[in-house]
Amino acid sequence: MKSDTQETLNDLFKADRRESAVDRVINTIKEALIDGKLVPGDRLPSEIELSKRLTISRGSIREAMKILSAFGVVEIRRGDGTYISLSDDRVIFEPLLFSLVLSKENMKELVELRELLEISIVKLVLENAGGEDLDAIGRTVIDLETKIESGETQPSVLAAADISFHRALGIATKNRMVEKIYHFVIDFFSPSIELTHRLQEKGFLAKTHHRKIYNALVDHDLEGAVESVKESIGVWRNYIPGGQPGAKKQAK
Repeated sequence: MKSDTQETLNDLFKADRRESAVDRVINTIKEALIDGKLVPGDRLPSEIELSKRLTISRGSIREAMKILSAFGVVEIRRGDGTYISLSDDRVIFEPLLFSLVLSKENMKELVELRELLEISIVKLVLENAGGEDLDAIGRTVIDLETKIESGETQPSVLAAADISFHRALGIATKNRMVEKIYHFVIDFFSPSIELTHRLQEKGFLAKTHHRKIYNALVDHDLEGAVESVKESIGVWRNYIPGGQPGAKKQAK
């Protein structure tokens, strides 16, 4: 480790905070990451060193590292040490997952989140996607249509094809962060997407809306794409508990 990095770590881990022992470690590392004083790949001081610098027990240090490891912030390498994780996926999305799960009772707000995100998705697709990206989206549309026309009725199969469409949209934004967030949100909603395929008439509504969104993207029709997204979300929310006040199951 470079000497300047060592000096930075020495300054970071000082016993001058008033949080609980575990929170002190977690918040110190969080703030250091935000400030850029710690970066992915940095090796943290040992458990013993941290215990001495923060004047807290090794048990509290160990507990804090378990929490950070569960969130993907640090990687504990047995016999080597503890490092700031190189991958940012779980660092962002594991805490978000818990937040969404805890917010599950307010489904109306979560539906609004999905609608807001999907409208932004189609805008980015129109701005950034190439022909091969639109072709990929089109293949997912054809796949769902083919399954339905061949008589497939298994909700899990139709939902998987449905989700493939949304994944293709995320990729077509050409924005890595937006893609990750969108895929995460779609994964979170996957049970409700499967539910719609149990309640709809053999997936015909999803097929219709996917085709409309895709056609609007091919035609570079932003207004049409946004309107199609709103229609799709409007139907989907009627099939999930709490999707909207007074929502009733209905099919068009």
